Amino acid sequence: MDADKAEFLKEFGSEYGYPNGPKSIDEIRATEFNRLDQKGIVYLDHAGATLYSELQMEAIFKDFSSNIYANPHSQSDSSSATSDIIREVRQQVLDYCNASAKEYKCIFTSGATAALKLVGEAFPWSRESCFMYTMENHNSVLGIREYALSKGAAAFAVDVEDIVNGGGVSGGQEARVKLSPHAIQRRNEEILEEEPNRNAYNLFAFPSECNFSGLRFSLDLANLIKENSERILEGSPFCKGRWIVLVDAAKGCSTCPPDLSNYLAIQLDLVLLLFKMMLPG
Repeated sequence: MDADKAEFLKEFGSEYGYPNGPKSIDEIRATEFNRLDQKGIVYLDHAGATLYSELQMEAIFKDFSSNIYANPHSQSDSSSATSDIIREVRQQVLDYCNASAKEYKCIFTSGATAALKLVGEAFPWSRESCFMYTMENHNSVLGIREYALSKGAAAFAVDVEDIVNGGGVSGGQEARVKLSPHAIQRRNEEILEEEPNRNAYNLFAFPSECNFSGLRFSLDLANLIKENSERILEGSPFCKGRWIVLVDAAKGCSTCPPDLSNYLAIQLDLVLLLFKMMLPG
């Protein structure tokens, strides 16, 4: 093994193991994940289930053994301590995405599926609404479709061209973006006699990074839908409604968190993050 590693480092040593970081990957493994060496394990699922480090566990144990945290809804010093931590974590989440507390609110749920369920239940669906989603989406996102259909709204998938693989969209590139709608679904076969009201709310959902293929979508897609829906969805009866945009960043938040520093530039209304992808536990 040592000979193989020496040969590997000879060829790739200048790029291996965070060479410009405060610690090399070997130092991190030795000091923070020593149990891997003790058990002779190479862990290959860090992106799917991040390991907790020894230093983190020591810090957590010291905190929990030194402080008392009570129900945040009660009236006591211990409850106030819990509330303070919750506020700090909310702010840390916003800071992680460079999001302003004036534009975004951080809501905790039990997981990604619960968060998307909340969106489906709370969205103001009507018979004039639609739920549009990219073909590259997690099953949990597709669950919103049932809430839309149950309220009489329409639902359909779209293929996105020239917006994937991390390419930005601006200027001349914008004209090349194309959405190709699939068949429209409705719970009943009744067709609207008139075009949907311009004030009807529509929901568009897309991932920042596809779980299956790894394709990355530009966040500029949100602006295109909000500002140019009549051109992009030309011929669709839903091109004139008011669009709310949801980006599922559960997969992409660990490697490329969405930058929400300029809400007017990238108009994302709902952003889904998943702690499991970012934090150990």
